Amino acid sequence: MRAAVRPRRRVAVGPGARLLPAAHALAPDLVRRVIRRRTESAYFGAPGTAPDTAGILHEPSGDTAAVSGGRHGRLRTAGRRAVALAVGAGAVAGVLRVRSRRPSPLPSCPSPRLPRLPS
Repeated sequence: MRAAVRPRRRVAVGPGARLLPAAHALAPDLVRRVIRRRTESAYFGAPGTAPDTAGILHEPSGDTAAVSGGRHGRLRTAGRRAVALAVGAGAVAGVLRVRSRRPSPLPSCPSPRLPRLPS
């Protein structure tokens, strides 16, 4: 919605897309190769796997047209967040466990009581 109210030349959607400009600045050729391979494998099938048809440019596809499948974005995002939360909780638990096993830098001894000075 923000992009509709304040149009921008580029809009990054998702944390991965926000990291791309920095990665591209460091290694542009590598980023291009990775993006090309990812796009080809995720969005296009192997060459020659689609049936040869006349297409729908000059005639509509008829009653057989339907939308199915999808990327299931919300479900995948929820799964990623759950994994990230579990990893973060595990890291915090690991740090706390290591800290509790380490000896304290100073020995804990009771502070000596100083004698009271006469007033």
